[in-house]
Amino acid sequence: MKNMHPVFFFCLFLPATTYAQFWSFGTPVDVTDGYADKVYHHLESAGRRNIAVSSRTVAIVWEDNRNGNPSVYLSLKNKNETDFSTELKISGSGEAYEPGIAALTGNRFAVSWEEDGKVFIRVINAQQLKSPKLATIIQLPSKEAMQSGLTARGDQLFVTFSERTGRYSHIRLIQLKIDPEENLSLLTDCIVDPAPVKDDQLYPTAVVTDKQIMIAWEDRRMGHTIIMGSLSQSGEFCQFSAPLRISKRRGERKLPYGKGHGVSRVALGQYGKSDFLAAWADKRNFRDGYDIYASVYDKIGLWEANSSVQDEFGGVARQWHTTVAGHLNGRLVVAWSDEREDSSDIFYSWFENGEWSEDMPVPGASGIGEETHPSITFDADGNLHIAWVVRKEVGGTTRLRYMSGSLLHRSK
Repeated sequence: MKNMHPVFFFCLFLPATTYAQFWSFGTPVDVTDGYADKVYHHLESAGRRNIAVSSRTVAIVWEDNRNGNPSVYLSLKNKNETDFSTELKISGSGEAYEPGIAALTGNRFAVSWEEDGKVFIRVINAQQLKSPKLATIIQLPSKEAMQSGLTARGDQLFVTFSERTGRYSHIRLIQLKIDPEENLSLLTDCIVDPAPVKDDQLYPTAVVTDKQIMIAWEDRRMGHTIIMGSLSQSGEFCQFSAPLRISKRRGERKLPYGKGHGVSRVALGQYGKSDFLAAWADKRNFRDGYDIYASVYDKIGLWEANSSVQDEFGGVARQWHTTVAGHLNGRLVVAWSDEREDSSDIFYSWFENGEWSEDMPVPGASGIGEETHPSITFDADGNLHIAWVVRKEVGGTTRLRYMSGSLLHRSK
């Protein structure tokens, strides 16, 4: 592999606490080959879910145009080994965009994407890593669909997407069951917000617990884009509460232009047994471009006041491409693209005891060149996995890289 780096050690100091988190990061590795002329890779799924880990297998899914048309590709590796497998084309013969991935049990994954105005799904069994089994491509029933997202629990898969049936689009959820032979059967199918649609609902993303599913999306019902969310009833995955606004500011003042500040591309994390966090790019401080904001869903069923994820040193730079990873043990990380060092780097922050850590550049995903569009996830053991896009210069051709990190210990 090219441009390899030694092992990195990283420490996140949490302000106003006596704890420190010590992380060790491995060597960044290439997911794709070196830069090819006029070839561009994209990690652009709804909720930025382009990486997943099932058992011993890491999977990364993306779109690129190497064959002239945008298509979806997948690469696999054993999480204890270095190199990724040969890249596999997942999509069909049409133009395919914005793939997302979810981990299933037993080294299996589900991938969804948009192709020819429809949403498609394919299950991959990577039990035999060198010869993975690709199931038949399944088209979901819809008239016009885009921006699909996936989440899974056991043998059940939940697909969210933006569906246009008239002038505007709404958010739809389809719940599927997967049998041991990777066959899919429909369990439930519903519109998340059944009220008459007043404007577009876009880029949905979801996380699921044993009994409930939380869905968040971009919503334009107020004449500008806000983040909305809805939680299903306990034990009923297709009966939702009335949507609640997530992105909001205290004492909203009239801006110099428009009806409200802009927000973009919400990501969701589920951490602990039943805690949820939404994070997104937010332009309420419009002179400095987008910042990263977040909100926690509290125990009484409301989204708490928005908090700035990036620290004060990031306040004069642009941040976007928000991605979230949560774990059942309570760990929660938000990562993003950040320009505070006069180039695009990957930064991230840790959430604990209701506070955000100092921002830190991810070692191996910052420095010379342009590092953007991160996607992060935890494996079952609590190790962090990250994929991102690399360019030598702004606007140049791209490649994909990957790295993992582990928590060494926690000290007072």
